Amino acid sequence: MNITIKNEYAAVTCQTFGAELLSYQTAEGKEYLWQKDPAYWAKTSPVLFPYIGPVMQAVVIGEKAYDMPRHGFVKDVEFVVAEQGADYVVLSTAATEATKAVFPYDFLFTVTFRLTGPKLSAVYGVVNKSQEEMPFLIGGHPAFFCPMEEGEQFTEYLLQFEDEDVEDLHLQYPLFDQDAILYENLTRRTVKLIHQCTEKGIQFDFPDYPTVAFWTPIKKDAPFLCIEPWCGGTMDQVPDTRLLEKKYVQYLKAGEAKEYLFAFQPC
Repeated sequence: MNITIKNEYAAVTCQTFGAELLSYQTAEGKEYLWQKDPAYWAKTSPVLFPYIGPVMQAVVIGEKAYDMPRHGFVKDVEFVVAEQGADYVVLSTAATEATKAVFPYDFLFTVTFRLTGPKLSAVYGVVNKSQEEMPFLIGGHPAFFCPMEEGEQFTEYLLQFEDEDVEDLHLQYPLFDQDAILYENLTRRTVKLIHQCTEKGIQFDFPDYPTVAFWTPIKKDAPFLCIEPWCGGTMDQVPDTRLLEKKYVQYLKAGEAKEYLFAFQPC
């Protein structure tokens, strides 16, 4: 089921399957989110939990191996609408016998989308309902049109970081020939995806995530770029599927809860 929230600045659509964000359109009708095309990538914004990355072999938690899907499983489950208003919606899902077969914990997972002016906030909430400590990885994967205007080129865009000692990254498709590019240890967790001449694009904030990855499909010259806030390891750790050894693995004690926010808006 698709759900649309809106205010005077924008309209946002998500779906209950996977709590996936599908569309962000301004009041003037300009779309910023990539619209699914299997020729390039058949997703728009999957939710990554409780694992991030490809699974070369079974994911090991403690001493036991689990058949975890790539990027976890919540992207493939049906959420329910827990709460909804004109400019926000809360979607939720919980552990089942099927999820426990690949992730042996009781949990509640929520996704809240909220419009505040032109800004869309996405908050992922995790509650550990187990009687033991729960480890997990978590992240977002939204894809944005790039270029954003007709007549422009992907290579005319850049990533501009607020950290003064981090250079702008001018986009070139060969940069992604080895998969995603990941930044960590940023002091100011804000990045802009903008055209190098007009400086128009989007501002993306990820205050609750220690790393951010950028991705476009390898050797496809795809007209989009994903901005992926992660709590989920580093690129050199991708082959290692031992969850507890991931650099940014998260832990919640029994009964504990935590929220993870990212947000974006046109600029």
